[in-house]
Amino acid sequence: MKIETIKERIEKKEAQIERKQKTIEKKTKQIEKKMAQIEKMDSESREAYYIKCDIHWLEDDIKRGTGEIKECEATLEKYRAQLAGEMEKEATFIKEVPQAMKDLEAELIARWDEDDKKHRAFLWKMDKELGYAEFIKRYHHSGYEFLWKTDEDIHKANERDARFFILDLLNRVKDITGEVTDWSNIYLEQGNTFPVLNGFVTGKEGKAQVESILAGGYNIQRLHIRTLVKAI
Repeated sequence: MKIETIKERIEKKEAQIERKQKTIEKKTKQIEKKMAQIEKMDSESREAYYIKCDIHWLEDDIKRGTGEIKECEATLEKYRAQLAGEMEKEATFIKEVPQAMKDLEAELIARWDEDDKKHRAFLWKMDKELGYAEFIKRYHHSGYEFLWKTDEDIHKANERDARFFILDLLNRVKDITGEVTDWSNIYLEQGNTFPVLNGFVTGKEGKAQVESILAGGYNIQRLHIRTLVKAI
């Protein structure tokens, strides 16, 4: 999940908590006002009875609202933890990932966007030719859901997947090398149809060879990259 998205969720949740708190404050003042009314009348009168009922319902609302605020606060803490985790990943990415990996990330996003849009167009064509029932039989509900993805939906998903791919690769390298001391021998080179990442990485605990293998990437099949990392 992108940092901007988490920040938006935090802001919305904070605003929701603030609204609920203001509602509780408003109802608390209403109770105080009604209690003052009762003090000025016969507490056993019918009018006092109805005011007491109002107070009871207001107290229930406050109790329910207080519980909802606690739930919102728990969700808010979860979002804040997610934000801290994503910011740590971002810091790691900026600090540790070499330019070759960043270039590969950008290439992956662009290529996957293209492949997914072609796949979406293909599914639309099949939907028109086959009709709903036969389409679902062949491509399932997941295929039907993909029909309705916007360009923005596709791009955001591919940004997430590409970043995960690069960070996962970084961690696999570091499992072998330990703290990386030299990225200078890792490079992005043009393969037959797509740039691939190759070379070796040096760290405090050893060296790791990186070799990329491409699969797919033609017709409607999405490009897949299998990156091999082994100790040398």
